[in-house]
Amino acid sequence: MTEGPPPGSVRTLLSVNFNHDGAAVLLTDGRIRAFVTTERLSRLKKHPGLREEDLDELLDQAGADIGDIDHVLLCNLHLMDSPDIATLHGSDLKDTWLEFWVNQRNDTVLLRGRRIPCTVNPDHHLLHAAAAFYTSPFPSGVSVAIDPTGCRAFLGRDNRLYPLRRDFDSWFDANYGYAHVAHHLFGSAIVGAGKVMGLAPYGAPRDGAHAPLPEVSSFAELVALADADPVVVESDGRPLNARLAYYIQRGLEEQVDRLFTELEPLCRRNGYEPTICLSGGTALNAPATEKAFTRSGFTGLHLHPACGDDGTALGAALWYWHDVLGQPRREHANAELMYGRRDHGRPAVERALRALAGALHVEVTEDHAGRAAELVEQGAVVGWFEGAAEIGPRALGHRSIVADPRDPHMRDRLNTRVKHRERFRPFAPSVLNEHAAEWFGIRDSPFMLRAAAARRDGIPAAVHVDNTARIQTVERADNPAFHRLVERFAHRTGVPMVVNTSLNTRGHPIVETPEEALGTLRESGLTHLVFPGYVIAKEAPK
Repeated sequence: MTEGPPPGSVRTLLSVNFNHDGAAVLLTDGRIRAFVTTERLSRLKKHPGLREEDLDELLDQAGADIGDIDHVLLCNLHLMDSPDIATLHGSDLKDTWLEFWVNQRNDTVLLRGRRIPCTVNPDHHLLHAAAAFYTSPFPSGVSVAIDPTGCRAFLGRDNRLYPLRRDFDSWFDANYGYAHVAHHLFGSAIVGAGKVMGLAPYGAPRDGAHAPLPEVSSFAELVALADADPVVVESDGRPLNARLAYYIQRGLEEQVDRLFTELEPLCRRNGYEPTICLSGGTALNAPATEKAFTRSGFTGLHLHPACGDDGTALGAALWYWHDVLGQPRREHANAELMYGRRDHGRPAVERALRALAGALHVEVTEDHAGRAAELVEQGAVVGWFEGAAEIGPRALGHRSIVADPRDPHMRDRLNTRVKHRERFRPFAPSVLNEHAAEWFGIRDSPFMLRAAAARRDGIPAAVHVDNTARIQTVERADNPAFHRLVERFAHRTGVPMVVNTSLNTRGHPIVETPEEALGTLRESGLTHLVFPGYVIAKEAPK
Protein backbone atom coordinates (compact mmCIF):
# COMPACT_ATOMS: atom_id res chain seq x y z
CA MET A 1 0.00 0.00 0.00
CA THR A 2 1.20 3.51 -0.82
CA GLU A 3 1.86 5.48 2.36
CA GLY A 4 -0.43 8.47 2.62
CA PRO A 5 -1.40 11.27 4.97
CA PRO A 6 -3.14 10.58 8.29
CA PRO A 7 -6.75 9.39 7.91
CA GLY A 8 -9.22 12.25 8.16
CA SER A 9 -6.76 14.93 7.04
CA VAL A 10 -7.91 14.62 3.41
CA ARG A 11 -11.58 14.89 2.47
CA THR A 12 -11.75 16.39 -1.04
CA LEU A 13 -9.79 15.06 -4.03
CA LEU A 14 -9.39 16.58 -7.49
CA SER A 15 -8.42 14.01 -10.13
CA VAL A 16 -7.60 14.83 -13.76
CA ASN A 17 -7.00 12.55 -16.76
CA PHE A 18 -4.59 14.16 -19.23
CA ASN A 19 -4.79 11.44 -21.87
CA HIS A 20 -7.43 11.32 -24.60
CA ASP A 21 -10.97 11.39 -23.20
CA GLY A 22 -9.87 14.16 -20.85
CA ALA A 23 -11.93 14.28 -17.68
CA ALA A 24 -11.89 15.46 -14.09
CA VAL A 25 -13.63 14.39 -10.91
CA LEU A 26 -14.16 16.04 -7.55
CA LEU A 27 -14.57 13.43 -4.81
CA THR A 28 -15.53 14.38 -1.24
CA ASP A 29 -15.76 11.77 1.52
CA GLY A 30 -15.83 9.08 -1.16
CA ARG A 31 -18.81 10.60 -2.97
CA ILE A 32 -18.73 11.99 -6.52
CA ARG A 33 -19.52 15.69 -6.19
CA ALA A 34 -18.75 16.67 -9.80
CA PHE A 35 -17.64 15.08 -13.08
CA VAL A 36 -16.52 16.85 -16.25
CA THR A 37 -15.64 15.32 -19.62
CA THR A 38 -13.60 17.86 -21.57
CA GLU A 39 -14.91 17.03 -25.04
CA ARG A 40 -18.50 17.76 -24.03
CA LEU A 41 -17.56 21.37 -23.28
CA SER A 42 -14.84 21.98 -25.90
CA ARG A 43 -16.83 20.14 -28.63
CA LEU A 44 -13.61 18.42 -29.79
CA LYS A 45 -13.88 14.62 -29.68
CA LYS A 46 -11.39 12.83 -27.44
CA HIS A 47 -10.03 16.18 -26.17
CA PRO A 48 -7.18 15.32 -23.75
CA GLY A 49 -6.59 16.96 -20.39
CA LEU A 50 -8.51 19.79 -18.76
CA ARG A 51 -8.91 23.48 -19.59
CA GLU A 52 -9.36 26.38 -17.17
CA GLU A 53 -13.04 26.68 -18.04
CA ASP A 54 -13.53 22.97 -17.40
CA LEU A 55 -12.10 23.33 -13.90
CA ASP A 56 -14.45 26.27 -13.38
CA GLU A 57 -17.36 24.06 -14.41
CA LEU A 58 -16.24 21.26 -12.10
CA LEU A 59 -15.96 23.55 -9.09
CA ASP A 60 -19.27 25.21 -9.93
CA GLN A 61 -21.06 21.84 -10.12
CA ALA A 62 -19.76 20.98 -6.66
CA GLY A 63 -20.32 24.43 -5.15
CA ALA A 64 -16.62 24.40 -4.21
CA ASP A 65 -13.51 26.50 -4.73
CA ILE A 66 -9.83 25.71 -5.07
CA GLY A 67 -9.31 26.11 -1.34
CA ASP A 68 -11.52 23.09 -0.66
CA ILE A 69 -9.16 20.67 -2.44
CA ASP A 70 -6.89 18.64 -0.16
CA HIS A 71 -5.09 16.50 -2.74
CA VAL A 72 -4.71 16.47 -6.53
CA LEU A 73 -4.14 13.42 -8.74
CA LEU A 74 -2.56 14.13 -12.13
CA CYS A 75 -3.15 11.02 -14.23
CA ASN A 76 -1.55 9.91 -17.52
CA LEU A 77 0.43 13.14 -17.70
CA HIS A 78 2.67 12.93 -20.82
CA LEU A 79 2.56 9.13 -20.57
CA MET A 80 -0.26 7.99 -22.85
CA ASP A 81 -0.07 10.45 -25.74
CA SER A 82 -1.94 9.28 -28.86
CA PRO A 83 -1.03 10.49 -32.36
CA ASP A 84 -4.72 10.20 -33.20
CA ILE A 85 -5.46 13.49 -31.42
CA ALA A 86 -3.22 15.41 -33.81
CA THR A 87 -4.78 13.54 -36.73
CA LEU A 88 -8.26 14.49 -35.57
CA HIS A 89 -7.61 18.12 -34.64
CA GLY A 90 -4.30 19.24 -36.16
CA SER A 91 -2.51 19.48 -32.81
CA ASP A 92 -2.12 17.53 -29.58
CA LEU A 93 -4.29 20.20 -27.85
CA LYS A 94 -1.91 20.46 -24.90
CA ASP A 95 -1.82 24.22 -25.48
CA THR A 96 -5.42 24.26 -24.23
CA TRP A 97 -4.60 22.79 -20.82
CA LEU A 98 -5.08 24.71 -17.61
CA GLU A 99 -1.97 26.25 -16.06
CA PHE A 100 -0.26 24.29 -13.28
CA TRP A 101 3.24 23.63 -11.97
CA VAL A 102 4.56 20.48 -10.28
CA ASN A 103 7.65 20.49 -8.07
CA GLN A 104 10.71 18.29 -8.62
CA ARG A 105 9.56 15.63 -6.17
CA ASN A 106 6.17 15.36 -7.92
CA ASP A 107 4.40 15.75 -4.58
CA THR A 108 3.12 19.35 -4.79
CA VAL A 109 1.18 21.14 -7.51
CA LEU A 110 0.74 24.90 -7.81
CA LEU A 111 -2.80 25.45 -9.07
CA ARG A 112 -4.45 28.87 -9.18
CA GLY A 113 -2.00 30.30 -6.68
CA ARG A 114 -2.37 27.47 -4.17
CA ARG A 115 0.18 24.75 -3.37
CA ILE A 116 -1.65 21.44 -2.96
CA PRO A 117 -0.22 17.98 -2.22
CA CYS A 118 -0.39 15.83 -5.34
CA THR A 119 0.24 12.42 -6.83
CA VAL A 120 1.56 12.24 -10.40
CA ASN A 121 0.90 9.33 -12.76
CA PRO A 122 -0.39 6.48 -10.62
CA ASP A 123 -0.30 3.20 -12.57
CA HIS A 124 -2.64 3.49 -15.55
CA HIS A 125 -4.21 0.03 -15.40
CA LEU A 126 -4.61 0.25 -11.63
CA LEU A 127 -6.76 3.36 -12.16
CA HIS A 128 -8.95 1.55 -14.68
CA ALA A 129 -9.32 -1.39 -12.30
CA ALA A 130 -10.14 0.89 -9.35
CA ALA A 131 -12.94 2.63 -11.25
CA ALA A 132 -14.58 -0.71 -11.97
CA PHE A 133 -14.06 -2.47 -8.63
CA TYR A 134 -14.83 0.39 -6.24
CA THR A 135 -18.09 1.23 -8.04
CA SER A 136 -19.17 -2.42 -8.08
CA PRO A 137 -21.51 -4.02 -5.53
CA PHE A 138 -19.01 -6.83 -4.93
CA PRO A 139 -17.12 -7.10 -1.61
CA SER A 140 -14.38 -9.07 -3.38
CA GLY A 141 -13.41 -10.36 -6.80
CA VAL A 142 -11.04 -9.72 -9.67
CA SER A 143 -10.79 -6.44 -11.59
CA VAL A 144 -9.31 -6.56 -15.08
CA ALA A 145 -8.10 -3.62 -17.16
CA ILE A 146 -7.53 -4.14 -20.89
CA ASP A 147 -6.64 -1.51 -23.46
CA PRO A 148 -4.18 -1.21 -26.37
CA THR A 149 -1.32 -0.67 -23.90
CA GLY A 150 -1.76 -3.98 -22.08
CA CYS A 151 -3.80 -6.33 -19.89
CA ARG A 152 -3.56 -6.30 -16.08
CA ALA A 153 -5.58 -7.97 -13.34
CA PHE A 154 -6.04 -7.10 -9.67
CA LEU A 155 -7.67 -8.97 -6.83
CA GLY A 156 -9.93 -6.74 -4.79
CA ARG A 157 -11.27 -7.15 -1.29
CA ASP A 158 -13.10 -4.47 0.65
CA ASN A 159 -11.00 -1.29 0.21
CA ARG A 160 -7.83 -2.80 -1.25
CA LEU A 161 -6.62 -3.85 -4.70
CA TYR A 162 -3.68 -6.26 -5.11
CA PRO A 163 -1.92 -6.70 -8.48
CA LEU A 164 -1.64 -10.19 -9.92
CA ARG A 165 1.94 -10.92 -10.92
CA ARG A 166 1.05 -12.54 -14.21
CA ASP A 167 2.39 -11.69 -17.63
CA PHE A 168 -0.81 -11.69 -19.65
CA ASP A 169 0.87 -9.55 -22.32
CA SER A 170 3.02 -12.51 -23.35
CA TRP A 171 -0.02 -14.02 -25.05
CA PHE A 172 -2.87 -11.47 -24.89
CA ASP A 173 -2.18 -9.41 -27.99
CA ALA A 174 -5.58 -8.99 -29.69
CA ASN A 175 -5.90 -5.64 -27.90
CA TYR A 176 -2.88 -4.36 -29.83
CA GLY A 177 -4.13 -6.01 -33.00
CA TYR A 178 -7.52 -4.38 -32.64
CA ALA A 179 -5.91 -0.94 -32.56
CA HIS A 180 -3.90 -1.76 -35.69
CA VAL A 181 -7.00 -2.98 -37.54
CA ALA A 182 -8.96 0.12 -36.50
CA HIS A 183 -6.20 2.37 -37.82
CA HIS A 184 -5.84 0.32 -41.02
CA LEU A 185 -9.56 0.42 -41.83
CA PHE A 186 -10.59 3.80 -40.43
CA GLY A 187 -7.42 5.84 -39.94
CA SER A 188 -7.72 6.03 -36.14
CA ALA A 189 -7.36 3.54 -33.31
CA ILE A 190 -9.27 5.51 -30.69
CA VAL A 191 -12.17 6.44 -32.98
CA GLY A 192 -12.17 3.35 -35.19
CA ALA A 193 -12.33 0.52 -32.63
CA GLY A 194 -16.09 0.74 -32.24
CA LYS A 195 -16.49 0.72 -36.01
CA VAL A 196 -14.44 -2.47 -36.28
CA MET A 197 -16.76 -4.08 -33.73
CA GLY A 198 -19.79 -3.08 -35.84
CA LEU A 199 -18.21 -4.24 -39.10
CA ALA A 200 -17.03 -7.63 -37.83
CA PRO A 201 -20.31 -9.62 -38.17
CA TYR A 202 -20.44 -8.76 -41.87
CA GLY A 203 -17.23 -10.69 -42.37
CA ALA A 204 -18.43 -13.89 -40.67
CA PRO A 205 -18.78 -17.07 -42.74
CA ARG A 206 -22.17 -17.24 -44.41
CA ASP A 207 -22.84 -20.77 -43.20
CA GLY A 208 -22.36 -19.63 -39.61
CA ALA A 209 -19.60 -22.19 -38.99
CA HIS A 210 -16.55 -20.84 -37.19
CA ALA A 211 -13.46 -22.79 -38.19
CA PRO A 212 -10.40 -22.48 -35.95
CA LEU A 213 -8.50 -19.29 -36.62
CA PRO A 214 -5.22 -19.79 -38.49
CA GLU A 215 -2.07 -18.88 -36.58
CA VAL A 216 -0.58 -15.50 -37.50
CA SER A 217 2.53 -13.91 -36.02
CA SER A 218 2.23 -10.34 -37.31
CA PHE A 219 -0.29 -7.74 -38.36
CA ALA A 220 0.90 -8.05 -41.95
CA GLU A 221 0.08 -11.78 -41.89
CA LEU A 222 -3.38 -11.02 -40.50
CA VAL A 223 -4.08 -8.54 -43.31
CA ALA A 224 -2.81 -11.00 -45.90
CA LEU A 225 -5.04 -13.74 -44.48
CA ALA A 226 -8.10 -11.47 -44.66
CA ASP A 227 -7.21 -10.24 -48.16
CA ALA A 228 -7.01 -13.84 -49.40
CA ASP A 229 -10.74 -14.29 -48.72
CA PRO A 230 -12.27 -10.80 -48.54
CA VAL A 231 -15.82 -9.73 -47.75
CA VAL A 232 -16.17 -6.23 -49.11
CA VAL A 233 -18.50 -3.68 -47.52
CA GLU A 234 -18.77 -0.29 -49.21
CA SER A 235 -18.68 2.72 -46.89
CA ASP A 236 -18.37 6.36 -47.91
CA GLY A 237 -17.17 5.22 -51.32
CA ARG A 238 -14.42 3.05 -49.81
CA PRO A 239 -14.25 -0.75 -49.92
CA LEU A 240 -13.72 -2.18 -46.43
CA ASN A 241 -12.69 -5.78 -45.90
CA ALA A 242 -15.07 -6.98 -43.22
CA ARG A 243 -13.17 -10.27 -43.05
CA LEU A 244 -10.28 -8.43 -41.38
CA ALA A 245 -12.66 -7.01 -38.76
CA TYR A 246 -14.16 -10.47 -38.25
CA TYR A 247 -10.77 -12.11 -37.72
CA ILE A 248 -9.59 -9.60 -35.12
CA GLN A 249 -12.95 -9.73 -33.31
CA ARG A 250 -12.75 -13.54 -33.21
CA GLY A 251 -9.19 -13.34 -31.94
CA LEU A 252 -10.20 -10.92 -29.20
CA GLU A 253 -13.14 -13.07 -28.16
CA GLU A 254 -10.95 -16.16 -27.87
CA GLN A 255 -8.32 -14.37 -25.81
CA VAL A 256 -10.87 -12.78 -23.45
CA ASP A 257 -12.42 -16.22 -23.04
CA ARG A 258 -9.01 -17.68 -22.12
CA LEU A 259 -8.44 -14.83 -19.67
CA PHE A 260 -11.75 -15.43 -17.88
CA THR A 261 -11.10 -19.18 -17.82
CA GLU A 262 -7.77 -18.57 -16.08
CA LEU A 263 -9.01 -15.97 -13.59
CA GLU A 264 -12.21 -17.57 -12.26
CA PRO A 265 -10.60 -20.58 -10.52
CA LEU A 266 -7.82 -18.30 -9.27
CA CYS A 267 -10.46 -16.23 -7.43
CA ARG A 268 -11.98 -19.30 -5.81
CA ARG A 269 -8.61 -20.80 -4.78
CA ASN A 270 -7.63 -17.59 -3.01
CA GLY A 271 -10.93 -17.10 -1.19
CA TYR A 272 -12.28 -14.31 -3.40
CA GLU A 273 -15.80 -14.26 -4.73
CA PRO A 274 -16.05 -15.38 -8.39
CA THR A 275 -17.03 -11.91 -9.60
CA ILE A 276 -15.30 -9.90 -12.30
CA CYS A 277 -15.05 -6.16 -12.94
CA LEU A 278 -13.92 -4.91 -16.36
CA SER A 279 -12.40 -1.64 -17.51
CA GLY A 280 -10.19 -0.13 -20.19
CA GLY A 281 -11.23 0.65 -23.74
CA THR A 282 -11.32 -3.04 -24.68
CA ALA A 283 -14.04 -3.59 -22.08
CA LEU A 284 -16.37 -1.58 -24.34
CA ASN A 285 -16.34 -4.61 -26.66
CA ALA A 286 -19.52 -6.09 -25.25
CA PRO A 287 -19.74 -9.06 -27.68
CA ALA A 288 -16.34 -10.34 -26.52
CA THR A 289 -16.83 -9.77 -22.80
CA GLU A 290 -20.36 -11.15 -22.69
CA LYS A 291 -19.44 -14.37 -24.50
CA ALA A 292 -16.52 -14.92 -22.13
CA PHE A 293 -18.64 -14.19 -19.06
CA THR A 294 -21.40 -16.56 -20.20
CA ARG A 295 -18.93 -19.41 -20.73
CA SER A 296 -17.08 -18.79 -17.46
CA GLY A 297 -17.85 -19.75 -13.89
CA PHE A 298 -18.04 -16.11 -12.79
CA THR A 299 -21.28 -15.29 -11.00
CA GLY A 300 -21.19 -11.48 -11.26
CA LEU A 301 -20.05 -8.91 -13.85
CA HIS A 302 -19.63 -5.15 -13.40
CA LEU A 303 -18.38 -2.37 -15.68
CA HIS A 304 -18.28 1.35 -14.94
CA PRO A 305 -19.94 3.45 -17.70
CA ALA A 306 -16.64 5.25 -18.44
CA CYS A 307 -14.52 2.23 -19.37
CA GLY A 308 -12.16 4.46 -21.37
CA ASP A 309 -9.57 6.87 -20.07
CA ASP A 310 -12.19 9.32 -18.84
CA GLY A 311 -12.86 6.70 -16.18
CA THR A 312 -9.25 6.81 -14.94
CA ALA A 313 -9.96 10.19 -13.34
CA LEU A 314 -12.59 8.58 -11.14
CA GLY A 315 -10.48 5.48 -10.65
CA ALA A 316 -7.56 7.55 -9.35
CA ALA A 317 -9.76 9.38 -6.85
CA LEU A 318 -11.31 6.14 -5.59
CA TRP A 319 -7.92 4.40 -5.43
CA TYR A 320 -6.46 7.22 -3.34
CA TRP A 321 -9.52 7.37 -1.10
CA HIS A 322 -9.60 3.65 -0.41
CA ASP A 323 -6.11 2.19 -0.95
CA VAL A 324 -4.01 5.13 0.21
CA LEU A 325 -6.26 6.70 2.87
CA GLY A 326 -7.76 3.40 3.95
CA GLN A 327 -11.31 4.73 3.88
CA PRO A 328 -14.18 2.21 3.80
CA ARG A 329 -16.21 1.61 0.69
CA ARG A 330 -19.70 2.93 0.12
CA GLU A 331 -22.50 2.00 -2.27
CA HIS A 332 -22.86 3.93 -5.52
CA ALA A 333 -26.33 4.12 -7.05
CA ASN A 334 -26.56 3.58 -10.81
CA ALA A 335 -27.69 7.16 -11.39
CA GLU A 336 -24.63 8.46 -9.52
CA LEU A 337 -22.38 6.52 -11.90
CA MET A 338 -24.16 7.10 -15.20
CA TYR A 339 -25.03 10.82 -15.10
CA GLY A 340 -23.06 13.99 -14.40
CA ARG A 341 -24.04 16.79 -12.03
CA ARG A 342 -24.90 19.71 -14.35
CA ASP A 343 -28.66 19.75 -14.83
CA HIS A 344 -29.58 22.17 -17.63
CA GLY A 345 -33.04 22.89 -16.26
CA ARG A 346 -36.11 24.60 -17.61
CA PRO A 347 -34.72 28.17 -17.51
CA ALA A 348 -31.80 27.15 -19.78
CA VAL A 349 -34.19 25.39 -22.15
CA GLU A 350 -36.46 28.41 -22.32
CA ARG A 351 -33.53 30.75 -23.04
CA ALA A 352 -32.46 28.51 -25.92
CA LEU A 353 -36.00 28.43 -27.30
CA ARG A 354 -36.38 32.21 -27.09
CA ALA A 355 -33.22 32.62 -29.16
CA LEU A 356 -34.94 30.69 -31.97
CA ALA A 357 -38.41 32.14 -31.54
CA GLY A 358 -40.42 31.80 -34.76
CA ALA A 359 -38.03 29.29 -36.33
CA LEU A 360 -39.47 26.21 -34.63
CA HIS A 361 -42.81 24.77 -33.59
CA VAL A 362 -42.96 24.59 -29.79
CA GLU A 363 -45.57 22.42 -28.09
CA VAL A 364 -46.00 22.73 -24.32
CA THR A 365 -46.94 19.49 -22.60
CA GLU A 366 -47.35 18.14 -19.09
CA ASP A 367 -46.43 14.62 -20.24
CA HIS A 368 -43.33 14.89 -22.41
CA ALA A 369 -42.49 11.20 -21.94
CA GLY A 370 -45.94 10.05 -23.07
CA ARG A 371 -45.88 12.46 -26.00
CA ALA A 372 -42.45 11.20 -27.05
CA ALA A 373 -43.68 7.59 -26.94
CA GLU A 374 -46.64 8.57 -29.13
CA LEU A 375 -44.37 10.24 -31.67
CA VAL A 376 -41.98 7.28 -31.80
CA GLU A 377 -44.88 4.91 -32.41
CA GLN A 378 -45.96 7.13 -35.31
CA GLY A 379 -42.52 6.86 -36.94
CA ALA A 380 -40.82 9.99 -35.63
CA VAL A 381 -37.11 10.14 -34.79
CA VAL A 382 -37.00 11.97 -31.50
CA GLY A 383 -34.14 13.69 -29.72
CA TRP A 384 -34.49 13.32 -25.94
CA PHE A 385 -32.78 15.85 -23.63
CA GLU A 386 -33.12 15.75 -19.87
CA GLY A 387 -31.02 16.50 -16.80
CA ALA A 388 -27.25 16.06 -16.67
CA ALA A 389 -25.36 14.45 -19.54
CA GLU A 390 -24.17 10.87 -19.41
CA ILE A 391 -20.78 9.81 -18.05
CA GLY A 392 -18.99 7.63 -20.60
CA PRO A 393 -19.61 7.16 -24.32
CA ARG A 394 -23.08 5.60 -24.26
CA ALA A 395 -26.38 7.49 -24.35
CA LEU A 396 -28.34 6.30 -21.33
CA GLY A 397 -31.56 8.26 -21.56
CA HIS A 398 -30.47 11.85 -20.86
CA ARG A 399 -28.93 12.73 -24.27
CA SER A 400 -30.54 10.19 -26.56
CA ILE A 401 -32.13 9.78 -29.96
CA VAL A 402 -35.04 7.36 -29.72
CA ALA A 403 -36.89 5.53 -32.47
CA ASP A 404 -39.18 2.57 -33.19
CA PRO A 405 -37.33 -0.79 -33.04
CA ARG A 406 -40.07 -2.46 -35.15
CA ASP A 407 -39.32 -0.41 -38.28
CA PRO A 408 -37.14 -2.45 -40.69
CA HIS A 409 -35.95 0.74 -42.40
CA MET A 410 -35.13 2.65 -39.22
CA ARG A 411 -31.47 1.64 -38.94
CA ASP A 412 -30.66 2.94 -42.43
CA ARG A 413 -32.68 6.07 -41.79
CA LEU A 414 -30.81 6.79 -38.55
CA ASN A 415 -27.39 6.12 -40.04
CA THR A 416 -27.78 8.06 -43.27
CA ARG A 417 -30.22 10.88 -42.49
CA VAL A 418 -29.73 11.51 -38.76
CA LYS A 419 -26.31 10.38 -37.56
CA HIS A 420 -24.56 10.75 -40.97
CA ARG A 421 -22.35 7.74 -40.29
CA GLU A 422 -21.47 4.37 -41.85
CA ARG A 423 -24.46 2.27 -42.91
CA PHE A 424 -23.15 -0.89 -41.23
CA ARG A 425 -23.21 0.61 -37.73
CA PRO A 426 -25.81 -0.94 -35.36
CA PHE A 427 -28.09 0.67 -32.79
CA ALA A 428 -28.93 -0.40 -29.27
CA PRO A 429 -32.26 -1.09 -27.58
CA SER A 430 -33.24 0.42 -24.25
CA VAL A 431 -35.50 -2.22 -22.73
CA LEU A 432 -37.50 -2.30 -19.51
CA ASN A 433 -35.41 -4.39 -17.13
CA GLU A 434 -38.34 -6.57 -16.10
CA HIS A 435 -38.73 -7.69 -19.75
CA ALA A 436 -35.04 -7.93 -20.68
CA ALA A 437 -34.62 -11.66 -19.97
CA GLU A 438 -37.71 -12.48 -22.03
CA TRP A 439 -36.33 -10.64 -25.07
CA PHE A 440 -32.55 -11.08 -24.66
CA GLY A 441 -31.86 -13.68 -21.98
CA ILE A 442 -30.08 -11.24 -19.65
CA ARG A 443 -31.06 -8.40 -17.36
CA ASP A 444 -29.34 -5.70 -15.29
CA SER A 445 -27.34 -3.90 -17.97
CA PRO A 446 -28.02 -0.26 -17.01
CA PHE A 447 -24.88 1.13 -18.68
CA MET A 448 -25.40 -0.44 -22.15
CA LEU A 449 -22.25 -2.55 -21.78
CA ARG A 450 -23.63 -6.08 -22.17
CA ALA A 451 -24.63 -7.83 -25.38
CA ALA A 452 -26.94 -10.73 -26.13
CA ALA A 453 -28.81 -12.42 -28.96
CA ALA A 454 -32.44 -11.46 -29.43
CA ARG A 455 -34.85 -14.23 -28.41
CA ARG A 456 -37.88 -12.76 -30.14
CA ASP A 457 -38.50 -11.36 -33.60
CA GLY A 458 -40.06 -8.05 -34.56
CA ILE A 459 -37.32 -5.58 -33.57
CA PRO A 460 -35.14 -5.35 -36.72
CA ALA A 461 -33.89 -1.82 -35.97
CA ALA A 462 -32.57 -2.85 -32.54
CA VAL A 463 -30.52 -5.92 -33.54
CA HIS A 464 -27.36 -6.23 -35.58
CA VAL A 465 -26.86 -8.35 -38.69
CA ASP A 466 -25.91 -11.29 -36.42
CA ASN A 467 -29.15 -10.91 -34.38
CA THR A 468 -27.32 -9.55 -31.31
CA ALA A 469 -27.81 -6.29 -29.47
CA ARG A 470 -25.88 -4.26 -26.91
CA ILE A 471 -28.72 -3.56 -24.52
CA GLN A 472 -29.47 -0.96 -21.89
CA THR A 473 -31.91 -2.07 -19.22
CA VAL A 474 -34.10 0.72 -17.87
CA GLU A 475 -35.24 0.99 -14.25
CA ARG A 476 -37.59 3.65 -12.87
CA ALA A 477 -35.18 4.38 -9.99
CA ASP A 478 -32.34 5.22 -12.41
CA ASN A 479 -34.27 7.52 -14.74
CA PRO A 480 -38.02 7.96 -14.05
CA ALA A 481 -38.85 10.00 -17.15
CA PHE A 482 -37.01 7.76 -19.62
CA HIS A 483 -38.52 4.72 -17.96
CA ARG A 484 -41.95 6.28 -18.48
CA LEU A 485 -41.18 6.88 -22.17
CA VAL A 486 -40.26 3.22 -22.73
CA GLU A 487 -43.17 2.03 -20.58
CA ARG A 488 -45.67 4.15 -22.52
CA PHE A 489 -44.25 2.89 -25.83
CA ALA A 490 -44.67 -0.66 -24.53
CA HIS A 491 -48.31 0.02 -23.62
CA ARG A 492 -48.97 1.35 -27.11
CA THR A 493 -47.13 -1.36 -29.06
CA GLY A 494 -46.51 -4.40 -26.87
CA VAL A 495 -42.76 -3.95 -27.40
CA PRO A 496 -40.98 -2.97 -24.14
CA MET A 497 -38.08 -1.08 -25.70
CA VAL A 498 -37.01 1.74 -27.98
CA VAL A 499 -33.97 2.17 -30.17
CA ASN A 500 -31.55 4.45 -28.31
CA THR A 501 -28.48 6.16 -29.74
CA SER A 502 -26.53 9.20 -28.63
CA LEU A 503 -27.80 12.71 -29.34
CA ASN A 504 -25.09 13.85 -31.73
CA THR A 505 -24.01 13.49 -35.34
CA ARG A 506 -20.85 12.07 -36.87
CA GLY A 507 -17.64 13.66 -35.66
CA HIS A 508 -19.26 15.55 -32.79
CA PRO A 509 -19.38 14.69 -29.07
CA ILE A 510 -22.71 14.01 -27.39
CA VAL A 511 -24.53 17.31 -26.95
CA GLU A 512 -24.22 19.03 -23.58
CA THR A 513 -26.52 22.08 -23.73
CA PRO A 514 -30.06 22.84 -24.94
CA GLU A 515 -28.57 25.07 -27.65
CA GLU A 516 -26.49 22.18 -29.01
CA ALA A 517 -29.50 19.88 -28.93
CA LEU A 518 -31.54 22.38 -30.94
CA GLY A 519 -28.67 22.70 -33.40
CA THR A 520 -28.69 18.93 -33.90
CA LEU A 521 -32.45 19.02 -34.52
CA ARG A 522 -32.06 21.69 -37.19
CA GLU A 523 -29.02 20.15 -38.90
CA SER A 524 -30.01 16.47 -38.97
CA GLY A 525 -32.89 14.21 -39.88
CA LEU A 526 -34.42 14.39 -36.42
CA THR A 527 -38.12 15.13 -36.62
CA HIS A 528 -38.61 16.25 -33.01
CA LEU A 529 -36.68 17.23 -29.91
CA VAL A 530 -38.18 16.66 -26.47
CA PHE A 531 -37.27 18.60 -23.34
CA PRO A 532 -39.09 18.27 -20.01
CA GLY A 533 -42.30 20.18 -20.66
CA TYR A 534 -41.68 20.83 -24.37
CA VAL A 535 -41.87 19.04 -27.71
CA ILE A 536 -40.05 20.85 -30.52
CA ALA A 537 -40.56 20.32 -34.25
CA LYS A 538 -38.67 21.94 -37.11
CA GLU A 539 -41.67 23.45 -38.81
CA ALA A 540 -42.43 26.98 -37.68
CA PRO A 541 -46.07 27.85 -36.98
CA LYS A 542 -48.03 28.72 -40.15
